[in-house]
Amino acid sequence: MIIIDIIQPKEDVAFQISKYLIEQRYAIQAHIDTNTILNSTGEIKTIRLFFVTKALLFDLIYRDINEKFYSEELLIYATPVSHISHDFGEMLRMKLKAV
Repeated sequence: MIIIDIIQPKEDVAFQISKYLIEQRYAIQAHIDTNTILNSTGEIKTIRLFFVTKALLFDLIYRDINEKFYSEELLIYATPVSHISHDFGEMLRMKLKAV
């Protein structure tokens, strides 16, 4: 399992992406946060959408999201999940798209 983060600047787009991910069975739920990034040029407001999914789905999700919701600011990356509760892990295995 992995956690995929999708970073972009528009809250309405984050909701559209979340709905698409759930409809395609890439995610069973998605979290949306508003964040501030600090860098050498100042502050940037961003929206972070994140969810737990199967690692083998990453390339498919990456391609689909870039095709349907592309923007210059779109950033997608994943981090591994080393431990997960038994019940949540089973639910993910049963409900997410088969690979």
